[in-house]
Amino acid sequence: MDYQKLFDYGKKMGFDDLEIGIGHNQSLSISLFEGKVEKNVAIDEKKFLLKGLLNDKMAQISFEDENIDEIELIKKLKENVESLTTDEKYEIFAGSEAYPDSINRSGGFKNITSLEKIELLKSLEKEILSLDERIKAVPHCSYEEDSSVVQIINSKGLNLEKTGEYCFLVAQAVAKQGEETQDAFEVKAVLNYKDFNVKEIAKKLVDQAIAMLGAKPIKSGQYPIIFEKKAMSSLFGAFSSLFNGEAAIKKLTSLIGKEGQEIMNKNINIIEDPLDINYISYQPFDDEGVATYKKYIVKEGIFTSFIHNLKTAKYFNTQTTGNGYNSSVGFSNVYIEAGSNSFDDIISGTEEGLLITSMSGLHAGVNAISGDFSLQSSGFYIKKGKIEKPVTLIVVSGNFLKMMNNIEEIGSDLELRYNGISAPSIKVKSLPVSGE
Repeated sequence: MDYQKLFDYGKKMGFDDLEIGIGHNQSLSISLFEGKVEKNVAIDEKKFLLKGLLNDKMAQISFEDENIDEIELIKKLKENVESLTTDEKYEIFAGSEAYPDSINRSGGFKNITSLEKIELLKSLEKEILSLDERIKAVPHCSYEEDSSVVQIINSKGLNLEKTGEYCFLVAQAVAKQGEETQDAFEVKAVLNYKDFNVKEIAKKLVDQAIAMLGAKPIKSGQYPIIFEKKAMSSLFGAFSSLFNGEAAIKKLTSLIGKEGQEIMNKNINIIEDPLDINYISYQPFDDEGVATYKKYIVKEGIFTSFIHNLKTAKYFNTQTTGNGYNSSVGFSNVYIEAGSNSFDDIISGTEEGLLITSMSGLHAGVNAISGDFSLQSSGFYIKKGKIEKPVTLIVVSGNFLKMMNNIEEIGSDLELRYNGISAPSIKVKSLPVSGE
């Protein structure tokens, strides 16, 4: 496709500006069950998104055929933009003053054959089943890889490209003791194929499943709560929209008008860093072509700013923060900064309390506007600095912002998660728990 020809014809048809985004994605998904391959799917696809700006109104068309007729495409785009009745004003971005360096990663997995990847899965499944006789099944064992090339080209002269590459293993184990069953789920994402450690992944998964055998509810009451890092990451993710400029436009966040105010414990820092080289999805620019940068969302407990794309920034008469993703506003590698306390020290320093390792109902049990939550949870009862027994079928309730003002310790165990929302383990002074 001749992009300049596309833009020239668009201008003749009255468009003020045009932009095309090109995404070339290659992925592989392999799943195994009882030593046999259930799925082995390779996808190689190229997608296009054409945007046209006419009198501050924006229309867009997505397509996959690179040989589509440019004239017919522009005609259809104009029909779309002329049908719009919105008063919202949009723009096509001319470019940032400077951009971070692009990183061309090579994870090595393209040099590994599918047969070798299947053998990796077989060895993982075998290792999981061999570690403890109480592990009775591995209902899920899969390998996923993804590589992408993204380009943004527009009539204002912008021409950007970024690449990405990563892979991960996903496994589930079921433990059985008598009539009781417990399961555990583990995802391990890496930037390089050689970083997979089957024995480490299997042991972590099996330990989680076995540890929950014998779990029962605990007596209702107020307890000091330690949210283990995975559970804390999930809870943080459920409330990440509090900081979203689009949510602010729709009045779906309680933080409107609170920029510059202390909203959390002074030891809390929330950071977004799309440029962290340890993060699996390095992002030098967002989907609108805006350069990204490391930023504080909350600094020493003080709310600094909502995140914005071009549209929400214009609404609030401010600058975009480089958070325009998927035609909306989103984070790329946001995390609660790690503290200085080790996970083991947090446990040993707790006279009595609960360690929460998993929560369910993160949609139905969460009110992202008010910050309230009430979530069925599982974990462990702690007494005199030691984990005493597993607990399950309990409900932990509270308010996220109030809880973040009630923090006693922040763990040093932050691990950047594959979904881009991460947190260390965090100890809260007290929350109500419903159990027996």
